[in-house]
Amino acid sequence: MVATEPVGPGGHYLGHPHTLEKFQSAFFMPELFDNNSIEQWSADGEKEITQRALETARAMLSEYQEPKLDKACDEALLDYIARREIEIPTADELNQTY
Repeated sequence: MVATEPVGPGGHYLGHPHTLEKFQSAFFMPELFDNNSIEQWSADGEKEITQRALETARAMLSEYQEPKLDKACDEALLDYIARREIEIPTADELNQTY
């Protein structure tokens, strides 16, 4: 059955049993979106999504705490990185040599 068949031409999905059943659990509103009225948005400082996103990203970065690694694991990873940096040719070398 096609998704539009239960409602039909000129109908709407808001009152359809499927919509009513799924509305609460399927609804998703991203945290950075603002669905207030234009008046409320203006009263709240008229922040565009880009500004809200930058503020959120900066706050996340300022609160970031580097996870602690076991010292032996950290040393092994650093050793691996050092060896791979020697083994893997630079991009310029790849273009010229290979």
